Amino acid sequence: MITPLLRFTGWLLTRAGLLRVLLSLMQGWQLRLKERRPVFPFVKRRTERGFMVLSYHRVNDEGDPIFRAVPSRRFADQMKVLRRYFNVLPLGELVSRAAVGDIPPKSIAITFDDGYRDNYENAFPVLKNLGLPATIFLVTGVVGSSAPIWHDRAFSILRQTEVESLHLDGTKYPLGNVEQRQVALQSILTDLRSLSPQERDRRLDRLAADLGVPEPSYGRKLSWAEVREMAENGFTFGAHTVTHPILTKIPLKDAVREITRSREAIENQLKQPVTLFAYPNGSPDDFNESIERAVKDAGFLCAVTTIWGANNRFSNPFALRRVGFWGQDARVSALRLGWYGFWD
Repeated sequence: MITPLLRFTGWLLTRAGLLRVLLSLMQGWQLRLKERRPVFPFVKRRTERGFMVLSYHRVNDEGDPIFRAVPSRRFADQMKVLRRYFNVLPLGELVSRAAVGDIPPKSIAITFDDGYRDNYENAFPVLKNLGLPATIFLVTGVVGSSAPIWHDRAFSILRQTEVESLHLDGTKYPLGNVEQRQVALQSILTDLRSLSPQERDRRLDRLAADLGVPEPSYGRKLSWAEVREMAENGFTFGAHTVTHPILTKIPLKDAVREITRSREAIENQLKQPVTLFAYPNGSPDDFNESIERAVKDAGFLCAVTTIWGANNRFSNPFALRRVGFWGQDARVSALRLGWYGFWD
C-alpha cells in the first residue's frame, strides 16, 4: 500500500508542477524553531540561503545485504531529479561561494566516500551524460590494489560466514538471517572504531577465525587510470586518508601523516591541488579541534562529516554536514531533501 501511494505522490508532484513550487517555497521560508521544536507562527522568511551535500558510497545491482548499495537505475532517477529541480555544483565551488554569501538557490553537491570501482562503472556514466559534477573522497592506500579498507573486512566476514552465532563481549549474536547479521555488524563496527589500528586489525583477524572466513572477498576499488579519466570529465577528488583510521584513535602526528599523504598521493597522480577532505566515519567522535586544525593547516578548503543536516555561510567549513538521498521514488526523496533544508 505504501509503495503505490509514494509512486502516486511522486507522479502528482511532477504532473501538477507542485514539486518545483514546494522546493522554491522551502528555499524562501523555514520553520520557526525553539529547542528544535516548531513554534507559532511556525514559519518565517529565510534570512540565510543554505546548501546540502549528498553522501554516497556504492552504486551497483549486486544486492549485497550487508553493505547495501544504491541500485543503478534508482541512482540514475535520482540524478535526473537533481538535475531538473536542484542547482548541482562542485563541492569546492559551493563552499567558496558560501564563504562570501553567494549561495545559489536549491544548491547541492554530490559526494562519494572511499573510492569503490562501481563509482566508475555505474555512477560515472550517468553523471557524465547529465553533465553533473561530483566529488569522490579516496582512501589512497587501496587505490589500484586488491587490498581492503578495514571495514570491508568486517562486511565480508559477516557476509560470507556460515556460523550461526557470534559471542562478542559477553553477548551472543545470532547470525541466522540478514537482519540478525546487521545487528551483529553494528556492534562489531562500534567496537572496532574504538580501537587503535593495530588492535582493530588483531580483532578482525580473530573475528575471521571465529566465523570461519579465513580469506574474505572484497569489493573492488578504483584504479589511478580510472581516477584520471573521471577527473578529466567533471569529477573532483578529495582526500579520505591513506588507510581510513579513526583519526581520534591514533596519535596526532600519525593523523597528520594520514591527512597529508593522502592529499599528496592524489596530487601526484592528477597534477592539480587537492582541497577537499572527508573524515573517516565522520561522526562527532571521529574528529576534534586538533584534527580540524590539522586539516586546515594541510591546506584544505573544507572537510565533510557524516553528521546529518544542511549548511549555510555560517557553517564551519571543516565540519560540513551531509545527507542521504533515500527512498525508492526519486521525486518524493527530492521533496524530503527540500524538507531537510526547510527544517534547518
